[in-house]
Amino acid sequence: MMEEREIKELLERSFDMHFHIGPDILPRKYNMEELIKEQEGRIAGVALKAHSFPTITAINAAKKNVDGDIKLIGSLTLNYFMGGFNSSAIYASAVMSKKFPIIVWFPTVHAENHLRKNKSKFEFPPEWVKDPSFVARKKTELRAIKVTDWNNKLFEKCERVLKMIKKMDCILATGHLSWKESEVLATEALEMGIPVIITHPMQRDIRMPLKVQKKLAEKGAYIEYCYIMYLDRDNPEDYPLEEQVKCMREIGLDKVILTSDGGQVRNPSPSECLEAYVKLLQKHGLEEKDFHQMLVKNPKEILKQPLHVD
Repeated sequence: MMEEREIKELLERSFDMHFHIGPDILPRKYNMEELIKEQEGRIAGVALKAHSFPTITAINAAKKNVDGDIKLIGSLTLNYFMGGFNSSAIYASAVMSKKFPIIVWFPTVHAENHLRKNKSKFEFPPEWVKDPSFVARKKTELRAIKVTDWNNKLFEKCERVLKMIKKMDCILATGHLSWKESEVLATEALEMGIPVIITHPMQRDIRMPLKVQKKLAEKGAYIEYCYIMYLDRDNPEDYPLEEQVKCMREIGLDKVILTSDGGQVRNPSPSECLEAYVKLLQKHGLEEKDFHQMLVKNPKEILKQPLHVD
């Protein structure tokens, strides 16, 4: 079992590849400058996500105002706020990111799978926003976004987005698509040589079968397992840790990344999330070398960073 000091030293070299930042429509724990000040020296890097805006502009602005060596990875999410399948938005964010490839998350809150399975009648439930001035939109006001047609083929507009992701050396993450859509999307992206992250496939609204996770990992995809899925579980039996570890081992730890998916007001910082996750998972047989693989080595390979530099 790793000691407290060993875990903290590991985290100082680790990357959290999925953390929500504000200001966004949903309340967030940090803005960019607050995150830099608090997490400097505690974690090597964080990939910053928002449902409604591209994060690279806020990263670049914050880096001018706050000193720090923490590595911040920009992203955008292909919801309607970004125009859906908007190749120009991907191009602009990629151009503005000088040190790291950006992550392009496919639709989250506007994905058909998300809208269909989200129990609220609203796009963003007012009780999540907790702002009396907030004007909530009903899901019926929106046209859900899909990536595949009735023949299970990618739409042409999605193909155009993949070409831009490839051209600009971006990373693709599958977002809140259904597992069947994610499988089609990831397979084509991998054939094009695009780095792919399968976004929290164990999440209840996605539930990608393990055999599909394994198949995609064998083709080169990285499979994401998130702490917040466990922390915010609706029922005590959701996402049992021993089952997570079993799945990780079957997939192959060289193709798994551990992330927080944090940033919600009530939840911990990136480093605190990953520290808690490590402490929980090591009770089920994972060792220091396993965590180094999933928190340091694999993220660096996705980001095309030198493995020997911490």
